[in-house]
Amino acid sequence: MRFPNLFLPAVVLLLSASALLPAQSNSFVEAWFLYEQGKTKLDDPDGRELGEALLYFQEAIDKRGVNFPEAEIAIGDIYYREKAYALAEHQYKKALKMPGMQIPEEKYTVLYRLAELHEEQGNYWDMDMYLQQILADQPYFSGDEYQSFRDAFLSTYKDKGLEYLFRLYRMEGVGFSVKAHAKFGWFYYRSQRSPAIQHSLFALDIMVTEAVKELRRVQPGFAFTTMEAFLNAALERENIRQYLISSEFFKTLYYLAAATYAESRPSLAEPIWRLLATYPLEAADSAAVEYADKAARQLESPWLEPYINPSARKTEHPLQ
Repeated sequence: MRFPNLFLPAVVLLLSASALLPAQSNSFVEAWFLYEQGKTKLDDPDGRELGEALLYFQEAIDKRGVNFPEAEIAIGDIYYREKAYALAEHQYKKALKMPGMQIPEEKYTVLYRLAELHEEQGNYWDMDMYLQQILADQPYFSGDEYQSFRDAFLSTYKDKGLEYLFRLYRMEGVGFSVKAHAKFGWFYYRSQRSPAIQHSLFALDIMVTEAVKELRRVQPGFAFTTMEAFLNAALERENIRQYLISSEFFKTLYYLAAATYAESRPSLAEPIWRLLATYPLEAADSAAVEYADKAARQLESPWLEPYINPSARKTEHPLQ
């Protein structure tokens, strides 16, 4: 869980050390300075300075003189914000091919952008492809050596329930994959594919793992016991609450129950829906309340949500 921002201090350190760098390195520092100026313009909530941001990023690339994938990504973000999808995709793919990202994990940011870009266009085939590239680096999911873990993980849920699973299993060091698992939990349920339960469980377990780790910083003896006790502790901490909201914890919980019900296991689905429907989520997030309401309706009269056709819908990308 990335609570602190480690990227900005690194840039500040680069800038403060510029006087100590040899002359040929000055262009590197100046390029980062231009990049940060562009990011300031890009982050304008009113979006009024995108043109200036674009000029800064292009100047940063010119000043760098070699590959600058972070600036290429930022240019892609400008095109994405303007819904110029073909141009945005071209930029993101260009950045992925470049060596030298200062933060290697940024490749996941780019892959998520590409997945979101295709989802917005209803091109679920390519969305699936890019999310799979993220999960290829998730050893608990993709590693052959973890096959017995995956089998036991799923069996524990189906045989003993969600709370028992969270008391028993933790997945460390794979926080980058949580949104991919959560998206697949929703998408595979809506396209009637069996891995929906597994993906939702993986996403939720990673969220619980990260939240419990953070809770132990202030409550060293904290241990997961029940979902209600976990939420009581987690939602009191602003940083953890925001993490769960941004990771779509409550949506993922809802769709885990929906996928479980679709597999004819109402005895497992209903307690999850009941938790969502009865836990006081009003202070957590409006999206949480939305899924609390949906869970309450499911308890009254369960239904399956409409099918999404995952077939490819190719679009033309003139710059490829």
